[in-house]
This record gives sequence, structure tokens and C-alpha cells, in this order.
Amino acid sequence: MKYASEHMKKAHEAAEYDKWFREQVELAIKEADAPDAVWISHEEVKKDMAIQLASLLARIESHSSGSF
Repeated sequence: MKYASEHMKKAHEAAEYDKWFREQVELAIKEADAPDAVWISHEEVKKDMAIQLASLLARIESHSSGSF
């Protein structure tokens, strides 16, 4: 009996997650299709991440050398 109730609980959780996931996908598609959507190129994101990484590595380096 316990197996059946646990199985039903997992089935309900899976169904709830599936519903939530589908709603999130629908919202994302609507947001992407909006006329005022702003797109950022992959190259721009890579450039920004490189700057952030360099800054973080510099902070780590300054921390490890004793001056924070």
C-alpha cells in the first residue's frame, strides 16, 4: 500500500512540474516574441563575461597575496 501512495505522490509531483515547466516555456516564448525584446549577441555576452572573469581573478589574486 505504501508503494502505491508513494508512486501516486511522485506522479502528482511530476505532473505539477510538467505543468510549471510548460508555463515557463510559454512565458519565455512570449517574452522572446515581444516587439520590445532586447537581444544580446553571443559575442557581446562572451566579451562581458571575459571582463567579469578578469575582474574576479584579479580580486582573487589580490586576496591571496595578502592585500584585499
